[in-house]
Amino acid sequence: MSVFSLVNQALILKALNLVGEELRDRKMLGEIMICSGHVFLLSYGWKDDGNPIDQVDISFDGKNGPIRQACERAGRAAGLLDGWVERLLPRICRDGTPQSGDFPTGMYPSWERPGLRVLAAPPRLLLPMVFLATMRPMPDTTVEDLEGAFRIAADADIRTGKGLRRLIAPYVERKAKEDSDLRKAVDHKLSLFEMGLDRFGLGPPLKFKPKSLADVAELICGNPDWFHHAMYQFQEAFYLERDRSTQQAMLDPAPVPLELAWNDAWIGAVGEHLAQRWGLTVPRWTQEGPFMGTGVPDFWSTEPTARDIEIVETPPAFRRRLLFTSAEPLMSAKFPNHMKVRMPYWA
Repeated sequence: MSVFSLVNQALILKALNLVGEELRDRKMLGEIMICSGHVFLLSYGWKDDGNPIDQVDISFDGKNGPIRQACERAGRAAGLLDGWVERLLPRICRDGTPQSGDFPTGMYPSWERPGLRVLAAPPRLLLPMVFLATMRPMPDTTVEDLEGAFRIAADADIRTGKGLRRLIAPYVERKAKEDSDLRKAVDHKLSLFEMGLDRFGLGPPLKFKPKSLADVAELICGNPDWFHHAMYQFQEAFYLERDRSTQQAMLDPAPVPLELAWNDAWIGAVGEHLAQRWGLTVPRWTQEGPFMGTGVPDFWSTEPTARDIEIVETPPAFRRRLLFTSAEPLMSAKFPNHMKVRMPYWA
């Protein structure tokens, strides 16, 4: 027996039309996106003052948002069970697979008078839309509410910020002189994406937890996008270790160069910097050519003022490789609080 035979499509159609009418009356365009059994409610808004539209607001509809409330009211009016959007729509979208192009895909109450759009979305569309929505305030939405998006990303083998950046780049790229605040906001959200993946155990599938920088190089060989995740895992293990001889042993093994200039230079800088910060012996391999960078300056930020601060604050191991970052470039949740640098520019 098919799923369609178990669902009263007429009632669902009635509810979707009611939602579309209500949102249209409120001059909103709502969207129900369905992917891999998960449902996401988004809203789109813009200022229509007769001028060309150059900015569209893409927002999540939270637990008490207008789309959610409209769906609940419409469901009651149509005689549908509570939570019908999440409980029924993925089932009739062929379990939410993105290939579905039939009912309930469409515009409601009509194509000519749309207030609500419904579609089964592939990850390559859903994930950029979810990302753009996170750029707006989300008072009703928590990271747990977005678990479905993290799982969809992991299933699509997008397990790093770099992987997500490639996917969302066409949606966030601006003109050559794009706003630096936008770049910083995107970078911040990408870092939160990686934290969310880690929270749900969906990060890169490392074969083992790195206990040395040599392990980091081994783990990411052939998978350069995993670099930050593997390095973060190593740093946390290093920070939790209290025995100095064990810490030294975590730095001493020489990594095999990855032949990726930035990654190799960063590995060399990390090995030298951690030895200096913890009063250990700087490993000889960190001074070898492959781990010393290319001589081309690399700045964490592209904002001129931030670059000036980075030139001042960046510690020696990174400065000598022309890797300009911050006073504490290896900061993480496990970094010992009493060791954090306090620079004059810091509040």
